[in-house]
Amino acid sequence: MRKVEWMIFFAALAGCSSGPPAQMKNPLAIDFDTATYTVQSGEEKRYFCFTTRLPADKDPFITEITPTYGKATHHLGVYYTLADEPDGVFDCPELVRQTWVPLYGGGIQSGTVKTPDGAAFPLKRNQQILVQLHLLNSSPNAVTDKASIHLLTTDAANPTPAGIFGMSDTQIALAPGAGDVTMDCPISHPMNVFGVFGHMHQLGTHIELSKVGGPVIYGEDWNFNDQPTTAMTFALAKGDSVHLHCQYDNTTSGMVTYGESSFNEMCAFVLYYSPYPGLDGCQK
Repeated sequence: MRKVEWMIFFAALAGCSSGPPAQMKNPLAIDFDTATYTVQSGEEKRYFCFTTRLPADKDPFITEITPTYGKATHHLGVYYTLADEPDGVFDCPELVRQTWVPLYGGGIQSGTVKTPDGAAFPLKRNQQILVQLHLLNSSPNAVTDKASIHLLTTDAANPTPAGIFGMSDTQIALAPGAGDVTMDCPISHPMNVFGVFGHMHQLGTHIELSKVGGPVIYGEDWNFNDQPTTAMTFALAKGDSVHLHCQYDNTTSGMVTYGESSFNEMCAFVLYYSPYPGLDGCQK
């Protein structure tokens, strides 16, 4: 997991007594922790939500999002809200609401999303930010922890808006043994992609994204315990279509279907891109 970026200033003043170096926070950084949670051994908690407010002094443009995952995290999402949610901690039984606009989506230890030079996620001063955690404790002991979020901003004027395009196949039905799921998704506006994230659950073996009729853009064997956000650049034009292909090995004796539990399955993919005209994506 990458360390949260800090600016450390060392000052040696003549005549001053020696002591530890001073540590100062980057003035362009916004950092906050979620509330502390506790998950019992074998417990799955869907979902734990936490809200906070961005500073009220200016409209921030976010160039980097780095979560520090707490123990037992299955996935973590960072959103801004279009309608206020309760302040602080509350249970949120659904994966997403229409009034939540995603900024970041990650699985286990998915790392940093960083925009290219000249692009940023545009937000408003005093904006409500929501962090959602899906928690699963497979350890023999209870877990108590929290997540931390690091947002890095830019003071550049009028950066190109960045955002998320999401794909999700909800028509999953896997018989015992090997199987796969595919879906195509049309692209309705130009996209300069700068990062990708794929997501399956514990039966996944391989995930690929390609242009329909074209070569594979992204392809990786799946490891449920290592779900990276991958920095990569490619362009999609209006009128293109992309093809998502998820492969599985159903080692259970029964049918496994789509679901948000770790014991169901998913086939999802996120593109981080600019210029961002507004929330978009597709679902099968």
